[in-house]
Amino acid sequence: MEQRRIIGYILLAVAAVICLASNVWFIVKMPAGGQKVEYLLLHALPEVIVVAAIAYNFAHPGRMVSKARISLTKPHVKRKAYYNIDPDGYRFVSHGATALLITMAFCLDAMQLLNQSPFNRIDASAAIFVLVLLTMAAIIWGEVKARIANPDL
Repeated sequence: MEQRRIIGYILLAVAAVICLASNVWFIVKMPAGGQKVEYLLLHALPEVIVVAAIAYNFAHPGRMVSKARISLTKPHVKRKAYYNIDPDGYRFVSHGATALLITMAFCLDAMQLLNQSPFNRIDASAAIFVLVLLTMAAIIWGEVKARIANPDL
């Protein structure tokens, strides 16, 4: 549990650093004008919101009671408690990898907006491709292990 929590925190920290660096770099390199504010709202704000939401999940891994289910047998809405992060900690890894994958996607999009392609060099392209595949594998592994360990989640 603690190892998976540490791995998740490391992945979230890397995602936060990439988010901060890409947004600062985007603000510095983007030409001034109304288009800069538009691009900041459309590209930087969702990235920051996703990282903040995942950080909130890390800070509050306990039970949540907001999953509503409609009962077909009785005329009422049932509230079911569920874990935000599973007790075994596999979702720390999958949520951290998800944050990293999303911030990489926004970073690559910001680079394309500034007309600086990271795919000009073969070694950079291969590194990005391998990093994306590893994060996707970590996401899938974490979610599958969480479902196998706790089928009632």
